[in-house]
Amino acid sequence: MNRRNAIKLAGLAAVTMAVSAEAKMKEEYMNRLEMKPKNPAKLDAGELKHTPLITLKEKDAKGYTLVEILVGQGGIIHPSTPDHWIDFIELYADGKLVGKSILEPEISRGAAIFGLKLDNIKELKAKAGCNLHGIWTSTLKV
Repeated sequence: MNRRNAIKLAGLAAVTMAVSAEAKMKEEYMNRLEMKPKNPAKLDAGELKHTPLITLKEKDAKGYTLVEILVGQGGIIHPSTPDHWIDFIELYADGKLVGKSILEPEISRGAAIFGLKLDNIKELKAKAGCNLHGIWTSTLKV
């Protein structure tokens, strides 16, 4: 290998390491604690802002029902700023993961729609991850 190629490879390796380190650092500062409301029957404003709302929409001709998940309830919408956003939404049917949306700050809102067959499904569970305030869960009996 000649000197020019060696220098190019070293530069490429340095850039790759810097990008990887930045992504790892960003991940390390994500709050991944499972959060629970103080009183599930009476959510406060912060809890309403973070708790996913599961809504069943129409069923199509093939038997798939649209399941909409919005993060925020009671007219309180979770922000999506560079420093505070919903980074993922997951949907589980009877404990089995059926879908996950990865969300980016600023350009996306804490919302996702999944299409699934609800035949014989008893419970849907949605999880939403706030980069600052942890992972919030809600369930819906079907």
